[in-house]
Amino acid sequence: MASFGEKIRMKREEMQLSQEQLAERSGLTRRSIVSYETTGKRPYASSMRKLAAALGVTVRYLEHDEIDDPEAGINEEPFIQEAREMYGKRGADEMASLLARNEALFAGGTLTEDQKDMFFEAITRAYFMNKERARGKFGRKGHPS
Repeated sequence: MASFGEKIRMKREEMQLSQEQLAERSGLTRRSIVSYETTGKRPYASSMRKLAAALGVTVRYLEHDEIDDPEAGINEEPFIQEAREMYGKRGADEMASLLARNEALFAGGTLTEDQKDMFFEAITRAYFMNKERARGKFGRKGHPS
């Protein structure tokens, strides 16, 4: 089980990148990379996404010390990103939680990747449809329109 900072350092070294090169690749500063690796300081969500993309890992992998698979949650990330674009951080968090809770359905491993994607798409459509219905009924702040 590796910490956030250890994961960054190990993946950067595996990719044979210097801290400066990772900074350039991610659009972050070298100082930030050093801080993440040495102090375990965690970046804001937008920087976390940039860092994950530059390292070719998922945000979920970086955020959770107990996760050892750099591709953990790879199937869910496009759906979470779509929710982020439509509803911001809260929408992304809700979608991530919804998909994670449904992940147990695949524990037997009987679904193909395409079938999982179809399932995630159906959940995403249902989530968006209900968000829009709630927005129409209660307005943006939760008050009846």
